Amino acid sequence: AAAAAAAGEGGDDDAEGAAAGAGAGAGGDGAAPASELDGLNIDDLFSRDYVPKFQTKRSGSSTNRGLSGGDSGGIFDDPNAEEGEEGSGGAEARSMFVDWTEDYDDENEFHIPNRVGLSTVDWGAGKAGFVGGKLKKKERRAGKFNKADLRKAYEKLQQNGVSFVETSESNSIAEAFLQKFMDECDHGENDQGALVASTYPNPWKHAIKSRSLPRRGAGAVVTAAEQACDRLGVSSMALYQVQNPWYYVGGSGAMAEGMLDVISDDHSRYVGCIDMSLSKLAKLQRKLRAQGEFVASNQFEFSLTNRKSMAVIESCKKLGITPICTNVLDGGLATGKYTSTNPTGGEVSKGEGDTGPFAVRKLEKLDALFRVQDSLREKVNRRIGDKLMKYESGQAPKINRDITTTQIAINYVRAKGAVPLVSVTNVKMANELLGCLGWDLSEDEVEELEKACKSCGV
Repeated sequence: AAAAAAAGEGGDDDAEGAAAGAGAGAGGDGAAPASELDGLNIDDLFSRDYVPKFQTKRSGSSTNRGLSGGDSGGIFDDPNAEEGEEGSGGAEARSMFVDWTEDYDDENEFHIPNRVGLSTVDWGAGKAGFVGGKLKKKERRAGKFNKADLRKAYEKLQQNGVSFVETSESNSIAEAFLQKFMDECDHGENDQGALVASTYPNPWKHAIKSRSLPRRGAGAVVTAAEQACDRLGVSSMALYQVQNPWYYVGGSGAMAEGMLDVISDDHSRYVGCIDMSLSKLAKLQRKLRAQGEFVASNQFEFSLTNRKSMAVIESCKKLGITPICTNVLDGGLATGKYTSTNPTGGEVSKGEGDTGPFAVRKLEKLDALFRVQDSLREKVNRRIGDKLMKYESGQAPKINRDITTTQIAINYVRAKGAVPLVSVTNVKMANELLGCLGWDLSEDEVEELEKACKSCGV
């Protein structure tokens, strides 16, 4: 891997429920249902005064890399374009914070460096393999991880281009670890430190978990955001996202007011949503824009092997909302690691009858997609190699030249205009994510993947 990734004041619109798939982000519980799009005239819904102007308001990074934004895959189009500029020959491996997407213009004001983020959903989760103490060799080989692994992974990502971190009050262990890491870790040339996003969870689920009455009104949103800042040890977060409340006590107007107050009270610079229905998003965006602010993000599930929310991505962009996607590897299915001829993914069988985490019949259905993923891995490797060959010795940018099918899956999500959130629990996974930076899939390559998806019924 390389160096450097609301209508009325309450009532009918609040009664809309948003469905739920299995959630994968630290704050999410699943994507909005595809059926929600049926019969919905997106163009009419979004043709109001809040159609976005894609402009950014942010300071430049310390090193302008002058990347191409299209079919070149993120490598310089002209080897001499940055001649004489400091750093054009690369830096020490994994030791320079480079935002390869600094100059991209199809985004709102909220900029996520390299359009990729770290999810803390598995931090502290025993089911995901977390162990509280020291690890035995056997446990590490089995994919277990501990706090030390999380710290090393966090530090490596922060130093090398992945600064966006998503967490939630629903995972108190992750919050505690993140607070400690932000305070103690070396962030290298990342002068701004971590860009933290936290969540105002669904008030009904929160009520069940905390055995209390559901949160209500604008004040509850503000109080929760303030408490999140206190737990994380920050004066203000980068993003505070409100999870679809199904029905919000106090009405959608109170929820919008609370989100505005979170910004005005400087608990977060931007506010967003999680699994919010498109109609609610449009109404909420109109309310916030009327007050000079905007909904910056909407978070939901999407991956190469689960594309049900494709239309949600397009709709979010029409609204000027950054789509943030969770479960981008679809529980491992989208990695291309598991196939019908290799159902265990090359791992040692757990015993007689072990056929891996996915049914062979399911893998057979996706074989055509996996073959395209693998061929694109080789194709992108050659393309990047050809680009780098044009540079004089020692002058080529530090770009990953050993692309994996997992990285193809992650960068597919980026190519669709969304920000993938990837759960990272160890340095190996951090390196895998960093290997996604500095190159993009071309339009033709994306089209190849999508043709394969359609042939597989995805």
